[in-house]
Amino acid sequence: MTAPTTKPRYSVIVPVYNTGESLRELVLRLQNVFAKTIKASVEIILVDDGSERKGTHTMLRELAKEDAVMVVRLTRNFGKPGAILCGLQASRGDWIITIDDDLQQSPEDIPLLIAKGEHDMVTASHARKQHTLLQRSTSWIKAGFDRAVLGYQVKLSPLKLIRRHVVDGMLDIKTNRPFIPALIRQVTSDVVAVQTGHHESAHGRSRYTFGRRWAQFTDLLVGNSNVLMQVFTRIGFVVAGLSFALALAVIARKLFGIPTQTGWSSLMVAILLIGGLNLAAIGITGQYFIRILDITSKKPAYVVRERLGAPEPPQS
Repeated sequence: MTAPTTKPRYSVIVPVYNTGESLRELVLRLQNVFAKTIKASVEIILVDDGSERKGTHTMLRELAKEDAVMVVRLTRNFGKPGAILCGLQASRGDWIITIDDDLQQSPEDIPLLIAKGEHDMVTASHARKQHTLLQRSTSWIKAGFDRAVLGYQVKLSPLKLIRRHVVDGMLDIKTNRPFIPALIRQVTSDVVAVQTGHHESAHGRSRYTFGRRWAQFTDLLVGNSNVLMQVFTRIGFVVAGLSFALALAVIARKLFGIPTQTGWSSLMVAILLIGGLNLAAIGITGQYFIRILDITSKKPAYVVRERLGAPEPPQS
């Protein structure tokens, strides 16, 4: 027996990338939680985001034979947001749960999120994470931008509980650079957090490198907000205002016969400042145009290679 043919109450989405034996433990713990604690039907969707290890492929094929487990393999590594979006598209439950494959979030904490199920989205929040200093620093910066750009009042984590109608609204948004917190925020503001524990990664060193974090961060700033455009628009007006004020000051000094010395250094600084701002603004505008081109050309957020133990996904 594999995935249930009837509609489950919960769908658990796990993005997978080069995972070891911890994935088998995660699936077993999820099955135990839903069978013994929550006592509700569940489907576990493992989305293989282009894993390169043959051991991961073999394990996924074995897990696809388990009860209520389905595997969706992507053609290459599209990034965790794309894998989660794929899982959302394949899900059928009334509530959707996302969780990472590294056991840093405990499946046994899921009932704490379900207890707050009257809200549209419930996220686990961690007072202290088992991360390196660099990871904690980048997480702190991202949390600040989540508040400033997206308006979140809580700290987010990979462990989330999302209601079906919110997921349907997220899938209606056409994007090939998905940023999951932004998609959720565009659909609902009913978001609460539950304090849970945070554990050491089963993989040791984090596979979510600084480059991946930076790519996700730029997707937030450029792909899901107009913050940079607003910033440079305001800087442009400030520079223009200062230039106009300087011109008036020079004219006034001329009218009153005050000697004015011209300086090569100040002139070069002004030219470099304005030129640099112009180049930065052009570059940011180009990034927006690139994303518009990607959307209009229908560049996919993910491509499915095969489905194992899974019924046909629902149509969005």
